[in-house]
Parts: sequence; C-alpha cells; structure tokens
Amino acid sequence: MKQHSTTLPNGRTYYFVDEPPVSGEIPKATLFCFHGFPDQWYGWKHQIVAWSNAGYRVIVPHMLGYGSTDKPSDPSAYSTKNLTNDLALLLDALQLPQVVVIGHDWGAAVAWRFALWHPDRLTHLITMSVPYFPPSKTYIPPSEASKRVPTFAYQEYFANTASTREIESNLDTFLLAVFQSPNATNLTPSQPISSNEQNSAGGFGASIPFVLKGHMQALLTGDKSKIKHHPTVVSNHELERYHEDFSKGGMNGPLSYYRNTRSRFDDERAAGSTLGIRPNLPVLFMFGTKDSTCPKGFVDRMSAFVRDLKVVTLEDVGHWVLIEAKERTTEEVLNFLEERKDHVGLPPHSRRLLESKL
Repeated sequence: MKQHSTTLPNGRTYYFVDEPPVSGEIPKATLFCFHGFPDQWYGWKHQIVAWSNAGYRVIVPHMLGYGSTDKPSDPSAYSTKNLTNDLALLLDALQLPQVVVIGHDWGAAVAWRFALWHPDRLTHLITMSVPYFPPSKTYIPPSEASKRVPTFAYQEYFANTASTREIESNLDTFLLAVFQSPNATNLTPSQPISSNEQNSAGGFGASIPFVLKGHMQALLTGDKSKIKHHPTVVSNHELERYHEDFSKGGMNGPLSYYRNTRSRFDDERAAGSTLGIRPNLPVLFMFGTKDSTCPKGFVDRMSAFVRDLKVVTLEDVGHWVLIEAKERTTEEVLNFLEERKDHVGLPPHSRRLLESKL
C-alpha cells in the first residue's frame, strides 16, 4: 500500500495510507481510521482492502509518535486536543470537509475527542474497544483511576516515564503480552497472584496478568525463564514487524498518550459545557466480551451521553477486535454505513461554509 506524507501548518509531518476505491469510481465516503496502542497503521490492513473493495476511500495515518510520522519528545504534543487538531489539519491538506471517523483502542479515544473538538468534520463515528468517557468535572489522576477500576492500573504504569526504558528493553515480552490470544493461559508474572486476581488480570482479555497494579512491570523486569510462548492474535512475522518498528521509533511517543490526563482535563474544563457528542451523529461501538480493559458497565452508560448509538457485542473476542474478528468488524461497519447512508451530517449551508474554508 502506497505511503503518502504531508507537512501540516504547525510543522508536523504525517505519513498516511490513502487507498481509493478499487473500482476507480467516486468513493461512497472517506473512512479516516486511527490505530491504537501499541499498534501501527497496518493493524487496519484487512479493513483497508475490504473497505476499498466495497467502494470507500480509506485513509489511515501513522498516528503521532508512530511509524514514519513525527515523534515529538514533549508529551504535551500528544494531548487529545492537539492530536485532534493535527488530524483536522490533515483533512484540510487533503481537502476533505467531512469523513467517517473510525478508531480502535487509543485511536477510539482520539476519535471520541475528535467528535468533541471538531464535530463538523464527521458524518459518522465508529469506535472499537474504548467506550466514551464524557469530560470529567474533577481531575482523576491515573493513580486514582487504577484504584477505582483495577483493570486500568496498567495505565498508571504507562504514565510513568520509567516505563519507556523498561518496555524498550523488553519489547519481545511486552509485545507477546499485549498481543496474546484471549485464550492464552500459561504466562506467569514473576510475582505470585491469587486465583481471584488471575480471573480479572488478563491482558486485553487473556489470563496473562499485566493489567493489574504492578503486574506489567513485574512481567517485564522479572525472571524471563518463567515466561512461556503463547498463541497471539498476530503471526510471528507480524510480531517481528511490530518489534522492528518499535525498536526503530522507540516507545516514548506511543506512551506519551498516557501522560496527558491532566492536560486533557484542563482543555476540556476550559471549553465548558460546549463539548459534547453531536446529537445527530450516528455512532457505532464494538467491543469483545473477553476484553478486561473494556468493562461492560462503561459500555452500558454510554447511551446517557451518546444519543444515536448502536452497540455491537462480539462474544468470546478480546481487545483486538479488528484482528480477532476482522470479517465481523469489517462487515458490521459496512452494514452500519449502508443503514445510515442517507445521513447527511451537517445541514447543506454549514457544509458549504466548511468547504469554502478549505
């Protein structure tokens, strides 16, 4: 797939895949896809082919800090407001007034925030594995979040700058853990855990314990002789590709997404009550029942904040829905877009105004 690049007015250079419809006809719509952590643009490779075959233009940026896109060292560059501003500028460069925004994992978190900060740029929103969290009225640091939701404790570790070096020095173990199959059961941390912890500690849906407090660090820095090989949701060749790309690009950029909880809160508090999901925005959310980082309670409460919401539950699927259930997720997106193909997004006069600014 051909790689493109452009330098934004703010000086940042983004690389992206831009795949037109295979038919050569005018695209039904443009799908703007954001990958998550620790992924790369090619996490979407199956969907890129399938959706372009279905008549859509598919654009997948290397997210900031990943691949060939710029990798600022300053964590503030990775605030969700800055990330969404970058992505809106990328749409400006491509002269695209509106798109369908699709995101997985951190890409989903950024997609939700894109809908808050740039509501006029979406016709539809599709997110996977990370539900919507509305702007908070009080600041909740990662340490407090991990107490309230124990399966979020890995985020506290990632927010600590010390994790960068430990992950970079143990990429093999790290990638094996995060890409494990939901049915992997034999990887053991260097510290013992109780049976109750074991049931809830699986990383992204499996029983390899790394999401609870202290487990990821123990896994990375402990005795590697206790770690056995396990099935992963990607092939060995793909794991090697991820290893090569993260070895080359480093982990500071990807981990910086976790180091902006305060700036996200401050930005959203400053915006006040003006931030919210547009009432007429069609939204599709998909998640796997074996994803321990996506508690169903958070999924269920989204309807209070997202008016036009469709939820698809993927039974016996873990965190990597776009890989584990690639045919199902691909078809669910196509079906959703077909069901809502007559949705026009903005009123015509607003769309014309937006187009005139590009």
